Amino acid sequence: MFVISNLLYAIAVVLQLFIYVEIFAVILSALLSWITPFRYSSFRQFVDAVANIVLRPLRKFIPPIGPVDITPMIAIFVLVFLENFVVRTLFDLAVRLR
Repeated sequence: MFVISNLLYAIAVVLQLFIYVEIFAVILSALLSWITPFRYSSFRQFVDAVANIVLRPLRKFIPPIGPVDITPMIAIFVLVFLENFVVRTLFDLAVRLR
C-alpha cells in the first residue's frame, strides 16, 4: 500500500505546485493588463499563455461586466477551492494508506 500512498502524495504535490503557479500567473496577468507598454512583451505573452490555461474555459461561461473582467477573481476562487479540497484530500488519503 505504500506505493499507492507515495503515488497519491506525489500527485498531490505536483497538483499543488501547478495550482500555485496558476494563481501567481493569473494575478500577474491581471496586473500586467493595466500596463499598456508591455502589451507585446514576450514575458507578458508567456504569463498570459500560462494564465489562459484556467481563464479561457471560464471566459466561455462568465462574460465581462461592462469594462470589468471578473474572470481572474473567479479563477482564483476555483483554484483555491481545488487546492483546499482535492489536494488536501489526496494528502490525507496518502497518509491514511501508509
